[in-house]
Amino acid sequence: MPSARSTDLLVEVAQRYYLEQQSQQRIASEIGSTRSNVSRMLAAARERGIVRIDIRRPPGRDTATEAELRGRLGLREAVVTEAGDDGLRAVGRLAADWLTERLADGMRVGVSWGRTLGAVVRSLRPERHVDVEAVQLGGSLELLPQFSGHELVRGIAERFGGEYAYLHAPAIVDSPSAVRELRRTRTIDRQLTRAAASDVALLGIGAFGAGFAAQLLDSGHLDSDERAAFGRAGVVGDVLARFYDAQGRQQDTPLRDRVLALELDELRGIPLRVGVAHGREKVPGILGATSGGIVDVLITDRTTACAVLDASARSGPGRAADGVLAGV
Repeated sequence: MPSARSTDLLVEVAQRYYLEQQSQQRIASEIGSTRSNVSRMLAAARERGIVRIDIRRPPGRDTATEAELRGRLGLREAVVTEAGDDGLRAVGRLAADWLTERLADGMRVGVSWGRTLGAVVRSLRPERHVDVEAVQLGGSLELLPQFSGHELVRGIAERFGGEYAYLHAPAIVDSPSAVRELRRTRTIDRQLTRAAASDVALLGIGAFGAGFAAQLLDSGHLDSDERAAFGRAGVVGDVLARFYDAQGRQQDTPLRDRVLALELDELRGIPLRVGVAHGREKVPGILGATSGGIVDVLITDRTTACAVLDASARSGPGRAADGVLAGV
């Protein structure tokens, strides 16, 4: 019966069964077929690639390392995946599961930017509708649009079935006066005020001088003297292009007044601040962010977590980030 196997019909049957949770008997009745034929159509949909079944093994958790991180860094919560070779994807899945479990109707989640948060959003597979609002904690980046705040808040809202709000302005502008002018704009001021009132902040942690954070500096068009100023300030990492030292203190860098985003003190006012990070190069930034109370929940992989603990043990309280930056 060729008509029963047309692509359009296979798509309709697959959508009814897998997305709308209709029974095979109900589908058969409504399309004028039989239950056994619906079963064959579902099999045909899988064979043709219309339906792809993704079986995800939940990443294992290293509870011993989690406990050590909580005790050593004074965290509210540490979530560590056992994954090794594919750490970024595993961290993304773990953070997505953590977020899905914690978010509830009426909550607002503020989002920064970056590749790691992109992995989180791609891994979101909520099984229920949650009436959340996703907002940007800072302006948008042109460096990697797919990892910018615009795309991330939209992705979160679409997956949970909630709402999102864009911050229609760039994250880094040409001058401090441009930032002041933008913040005087009623719409932008209102959006940043709403962002500061988030229930949860989902934060990427930048590795100073590497990866996305290095591209941030390039986007600022800094000269050699301005770049050297970051080193003199003892910068170890950034959150939202707010660069901080080993104790998590925001530094007066050449980009300091050219960033349109929440200040670190505003971030600290958000009840739950979740840092998601992967990679040894992130260790200084992780230590600075936790030392300064910028994040109080850390989600990472075991390799990164062990590097954080080793650096902390070797360098002592408040000095770990400096030690790692120096190549310890």
